[in-house]
Amino acid sequence: MSPIALRELAQVPLLRDRWVAIDPRGNRDGKQTPLMVALRSGAVVVDADDELDVLCARLKAAKQTSLTIVYAKSA
Repeated sequence: MSPIALRELAQVPLLRDRWVAIDPRGNRDGKQTPLMVALRSGAVVVDADDELDVLCARLKAAKQTSLTIVYAKSA
């Protein structure tokens, strides 16, 4: 993930200082979620959490795969 995309994530208040799951292929299923943010690259935020293990458990339960997980560190 590019530094520009990481800065873009950190500019979204709900995502700042959280672990963020991103689908680099975009919104494939058409569902909207409260955290869904479309990035300039076309990728979308799928989910986010303060705790990495909680985020991963939720993604596993939802059978979400092929995601990129990054930390959206505030500036």
